[in-house]
Amino acid sequence: MRGGVVTSVCLGLLAAFFAPLLSPDSAGAQADSTHYQTLQLGERSRGMAGAFTAFAADGAAIWFNPAGLPLLEPKLLQGSLSLIQRRTLTYSGALVSDGPDGPGGEDQVEDFKLKSNPNLPGFAVASFAVGKRKEELDDRKPLQIAISAFVLYNVSLGGDVNFQDEFLRTNSLQFYQDDRAAYFAAAIGHRPTRNFSWGITLLARNRVIEHVETASLTLGGTQDPSRGSPCPTSPTIPFCVFDATQISRNTVFKMNSWDLSLRIGLLNLIGKRWRLGLMFQPPGLNVGGKSNLRFELTDVVSSNSPINPGLSDSVFGTPESGARSPIPWELRLGVSYVISSKVVVAADVQFVGRVPDGSIAPGTPQLEGRANTSGILLADSTKRDFTWNVSFGSEIQITKFLFTRFGFLTDNSSAPDASGAGEFIRPPKIDRYGFSASVGGAKNGKGLSAGVSVLFGKGTANGLDFRNEAFENDTNFLRVPVKERILIISVGGDIGQTADVVKTSIKAKKSREEIEAEEEAEREAEAADMESETDPDLKAAKQRAIEAQQEVKDAEERAKEVEKEVQELERQKKIRAGENLDPDDQGAIQGATQSGIETIR
Repeated sequence: MRGGVVTSVCLGLLAAFFAPLLSPDSAGAQADSTHYQTLQLGERSRGMAGAFTAFAADGAAIWFNPAGLPLLEPKLLQGSLSLIQRRTLTYSGALVSDGPDGPGGEDQVEDFKLKSNPNLPGFAVASFAVGKRKEELDDRKPLQIAISAFVLYNVSLGGDVNFQDEFLRTNSLQFYQDDRAAYFAAAIGHRPTRNFSWGITLLARNRVIEHVETASLTLGGTQDPSRGSPCPTSPTIPFCVFDATQISRNTVFKMNSWDLSLRIGLLNLIGKRWRLGLMFQPPGLNVGGKSNLRFELTDVVSSNSPINPGLSDSVFGTPESGARSPIPWELRLGVSYVISSKVVVAADVQFVGRVPDGSIAPGTPQLEGRANTSGILLADSTKRDFTWNVSFGSEIQITKFLFTRFGFLTDNSSAPDASGAGEFIRPPKIDRYGFSASVGGAKNGKGLSAGVSVLFGKGTANGLDFRNEAFENDTNFLRVPVKERILIISVGGDIGQTADVVKTSIKAKKSREEIEAEEEAEREAEAADMESETDPDLKAAKQRAIEAQQEVKDAEERAKEVEKEVQELERQKKIRAGENLDPDDQGAIQGATQSGIETIR
């Protein structure tokens, strides 16, 4: 770019260079391959900024800590949807090029601000209890099974950039990239004792990438004023240029990778107020996948080039290779504490392991001295460093049906530290911190909530270098400062009660038929015990006790009947609103009320 870049279209190219920042590889606040905090799964965990390893009080436990599943209600259907995810990136010195004076003159430096498009990643989970009820578990079933499906991120980027060199020749780059990561999960949680539970989640992740690039570049050469101005064969430039290097490059890269991972959770309830949680994820296992590349390069070298002068070269290939997208090990430790009957606080610390260097498409052939054949704008390195994060959250019950949540978190990057110029694109390294809040209500086993999360980041990312022979040497990348802002607005709901806001155990509700069956069994047992009694006096006393219990039951039934009669008369009274009751009606209501009082006595 010798002369200046058209700003409106350059933004599209920059978006492509920064695409790795927006691509999904692992769970993150904005799910990308270098961040691991998760604000995508469930309104409760999002509102508490992911401090959910010990609290684990709704369907998001399938991700944060499957040991929390047995503490949920026996049947649960829950979902959440991110309505808006807006990201703003501000790059300082993002574009460096030769100024109007050409090579050797003053450089031209430009800053850029990029905004990503909103999307709608969602989360859904269903769980249900199995097994035999246990009295020591408050008559709950000890096993809970859950299934879930969610998309952490789905981004599509595309653009067309045109730029001019010192001879006013127009060069162009076009690109398109689609990157999506979907998860499918199944989990089971077991509660062997009242104060301890464990669980395990099996996750299958499918990452799909499609990346397309087309480049047409003309570099160097010598102007020929003898043919007049403008150039007869290229009227868009003032003079014809001869003996230039011409490059035409077309790349279509597709990858589909499947990986498995396990999340193992432990949860310990200490007294009525404390919970301690642990979740460990071993490194993931690649179980399949493939990548396809269609690559075409035509290169005509200038006769003045010091390397291979006058060479004309053409390369075409459609190789296939493997695909991988490594999942690192992860450890989460959490604690929650019930301050009062309406307030709970929680804290988490997260550790994520390193990933060795490699390619997402190992075995893809490369050309010596040339840029990545899979795509100049594709960051295909898997290298990640160790990182850690913290989360703090609170849930407050305002009224019987209304509650709110607050949280703070860090989301540090695992991208390798890099600086200076490079010949391939690297993932940005941006460390974040942020806040979240949500408000919602629940009634009759149904709930709805809405939340907002705001994150701030600062670090370094790729800039573009179009100076001198950057194109010829394939070293178009600089490391430049970057600032980031993320806004997430979301809604969520559930059908079937979620866990209570502060209680560590919930008694299962028994149906009227179950209660009557238990009472009948008790009466039959007492009658059998009385019949088997050999002492006449004791047998008579047991008989009188059984008869007294039956009289109490009969009295309760009569009281219910009288109460229904009173309710019916009052209902009729309301129907005749505005009319005075006659003496017979008043006597009937008073008589029924008095009869009910005497029956209860």
